[in-house]
Amino acid sequence: MTSANVTIYRIEDLTGKKVGEHYQSHLCKTHWGDLLKFTPPENFTITDTWLDEEEEYHEGDPVNLKVFINKLKASKYTKWNTYEDLFKK
Repeated sequence: MTSANVTIYRIEDLTGKKVGEHYQSHLCKTHWGDLLKFTPPENFTITDTWLDEEEEYHEGDPVNLKVFINKLKASKYTKWNTYEDLFKK
């Protein structure tokens, strides 16, 4: 597997300090429920980063974590760790 099949999401607090990462292999199931540990989610941002086929680094725009999670919840394709993870506060 090449790194072109992986997205690493960087989680930062509102001061810009990195507080965590979320790893997603495009060939494997992702545990999106892991993002729910960052509470309240509106106090964090999430930025996707990846390497392309030539191993060049790319970075998306930061998104408020609450907005990101709400989009995941609205998608019928999103799989959460467990039903309990989706609804815990």
